[in-house]
Amino acid sequence: MLLSMSALSVSAFEKRTDCDENCELYPTIIVPGLGQSNVWVLDENGDYVVNKDGEKTAAFPAYIQIDEILKAAALPLVASLTLQRDMGLSDALAKAIGICFGINSSDNQGNLTGNVVTEKYPYSLGDCSEYEKGQIYHHVPFDKYNVDYPEDHLYYFAYNSFGNHLQLVEELYNYIQMVKEQTGHDKVNLVPLSQGGTLTSGLMEYYPEIHKDLHKIIFVVPALDGSTIIGDVFNGRIEFLNPDFLYNGFLSNLGLLDNETARTVEVLLRILPDEILVTALEKAVDVLINDVMKTSTNLWALCPSGDYPTAAEKLLSEPGMEEIRRQTDIYYQTQLHCHDNIKEIVNNGVQVFCFAEYDYKMIDVGSTWNTQNADFIIQLDSTAMGVHAANVGETLPEDYVQQNTFCSNPDHNHISPDRVVDASTGLLPDTTFYFDNQRHDLTAHNDVILKLAINLLSCDEIKDVYSSPDFPQFNYGRDVRNINLYLEDARKIDTSDLSAENKAELKAAIAQAEEVLGRTNGEQGELEAAEKQLKDCLVKIGVLKAERESNSTLFNDLSLWLYDNFGTDGFSEMPKSIISKIGAYFKQLFLGLR
Repeated sequence: MLLSMSALSVSAFEKRTDCDENCELYPTIIVPGLGQSNVWVLDENGDYVVNKDGEKTAAFPAYIQIDEILKAAALPLVASLTLQRDMGLSDALAKAIGICFGINSSDNQGNLTGNVVTEKYPYSLGDCSEYEKGQIYHHVPFDKYNVDYPEDHLYYFAYNSFGNHLQLVEELYNYIQMVKEQTGHDKVNLVPLSQGGTLTSGLMEYYPEIHKDLHKIIFVVPALDGSTIIGDVFNGRIEFLNPDFLYNGFLSNLGLLDNETARTVEVLLRILPDEILVTALEKAVDVLINDVMKTSTNLWALCPSGDYPTAAEKLLSEPGMEEIRRQTDIYYQTQLHCHDNIKEIVNNGVQVFCFAEYDYKMIDVGSTWNTQNADFIIQLDSTAMGVHAANVGETLPEDYVQQNTFCSNPDHNHISPDRVVDASTGLLPDTTFYFDNQRHDLTAHNDVILKLAINLLSCDEIKDVYSSPDFPQFNYGRDVRNINLYLEDARKIDTSDLSAENKAELKAAIAQAEEVLGRTNGEQGELEAAEKQLKDCLVKIGVLKAERESNSTLFNDLSLWLYDNFGTDGFSEMPKSIISKIGAYFKQLFLGLR
């Protein structure tokens, strides 16, 4: 449902602060990424669906209904396993996908049809309940990593990632006006994260006068030209439908399972013959695309401009899709105009910064996964506005020179120290910061990124990538969750019972960890080294238990052996393969005896 000015309660527009123009800070609106807003499932009475513990049920990415899935799939699964042929299992699994993901479906006008509600915050964090603050800080943990911003000037624009793109952009525009009303400020800052970049791109296209309302935009790994994952899926370039790919490390490469667990799943999948497995996967993907994804105009905004024409022709040409096609065509034009719109907004006095991440391979869902530099989720030329870079694990040619596409200052060196990125080819070479080997979905746990964002929002000290040696243009990825937990444990230790040696080691480890965390311009690998030093010390003095080194590689070795000897055959297909190999052996032996 569209969040219009009239739809908001009167209290939402009551002035909440007295700072007006006397305040040095502009209010900041965070526009989160994919799945970073709470969307709850409702029952037929409009009440929240809750679990046995009374917790609300999330609709993103799917509403898992175990009873319905078992009802649909149990009998076909048993029959298919018994007879080793598809006895309705592929159809049952496709139905299960429909049951789970159907909650996020839209009609052919692009409007959500599932019985869900988005948890929204039409007020600042200062007016949020402790529960609401906890939900927001879960996604942007300013509260954890020694960064601070006044909560009465911090807002969170929550939205349904599967929603209608045009409506959501209008909601965002109205939300900006609401924040201005509440705070008395004439401008706001925007911090779009990932998918939030598509909404901000639409905002600049559909509301060209928006520059009057904006002070700064800080793009954080924005999907300004989508993600090739979506482009691959919409265009049918899906690798895991090939069992040779599925059984050769795909699950471990996803990063969702450890290697041993992933290899275990690979072995277990072999209880199904290839034919059943491939058919089931194909039907499941077909349902997901045709029943959920293709009518979500907000997901279409994540399709790269280079992939859109063929994908739209493939999926949106049949009768009934005219309105979806009309809306997605509008955003396609927005993508084509994006760089011009950003230049225009900068020319109108809005300061625009961008944080990009690189040298992390794309999830290998589609066939283009290893054809460009990426951050695991989004390709670098999307987040860094057209920048040129070598592929992951490679460097620019030895004779490569800075292209200066968007930088004419001869004193500027925009080649990354590792010779992977030529930042001069990105639209904003002087205000784009890069983080090497940073994974997209762990951005919130890179405290340097959070500190840089807060610095930019709090003052105008940093004008560009040359303003502060503490925040250079090229920096390193890091995840500070574990080292912070170890520090918390270490600071609680009563050292009076420790030996002089252990006390000295603990003190040194704490000091080293604090020193590394205190720096925003460090060296690659130093955080990991400090984390290990502190962890080893805590293990030595008995605060942490030593992790048992697992020598269990049974399923890893078994999966590799099965693949080497039987390819993608299911267990039921292996005897035939064994007989064939024995026959070939004796044939060769017979020929050798002649």
